[in-house]
Amino acid sequence: MNAVAFYSNTGQSRSVAEYFAEQLSYPIINIENSSDDHYENLVLVFPVHCQNVPDIVKAFLKTTKIKNLTVIATYGRMCCGNVLREIQNRYRQSIVAAAYVPTKHSYLAQDSAFSDYDKLRPIVEKIKTPAAIILPRLYKNPLANLFPKWRSRVGLKIFKNANCNGCNACGENCPLKAICEGVPSSECIRCLKCVTACPRHALEIKIRLPLKLYLRKKKSDQLIIYT
Repeated sequence: MNAVAFYSNTGQSRSVAEYFAEQLSYPIINIENSSDDHYENLVLVFPVHCQNVPDIVKAFLKTTKIKNLTVIATYGRMCCGNVLREIQNRYRQSIVAAAYVPTKHSYLAQDSAFSDYDKLRPIVEKIKTPAAIILPRLYKNPLANLFPKWRSRVGLKIFKNANCNGCNACGENCPLKAICEGVPSSECIRCLKCVTACPRHALEIKIRLPLKLYLRKKKSDQLIIYT
């Protein structure tokens, strides 16, 4: 089976996945609802979380067999980390193409989404004639693996406003089941899927000072492609 699989919280990674699905005429699947575990050709699109691979993506790769894998990591124009090489080393997948795609940061409303899809065309062509590649090591902050959930909680507060009617759409859509009726638990990683999913716009965020200072850093628009 061939497919484009994605994990997306605010829609950025899904948009990139939809481009590849259209170009390749592959079915598109959300890995949160995936039931297949064998693929001939798979394009996997996901967001970088604190310079790390999201846990749900790790779980998917751990139980899925893929002959030819293309990995696309979207990142919010800060630091993309080293996630693609980490996937290649940890899961021993045969990666035929890969990319770091700069797109809108989940916490910055003024950012713009990625739109220059023509630049991804070399990846589409490489998928059609797959051959394994070796990914280089990129810079990753040595503190990136240090209590990422705690750092997220320190940096960002999620709270509900008067629009909340207790429908719990936030909890039903949370990949970690880390929020209930607008109240996040200690397992919340601040991916903001709950904020996006709320039909009444009842969830708001407040960026605290440590994260504000980090987000003031110079942004990167670097699109990195490996074929």
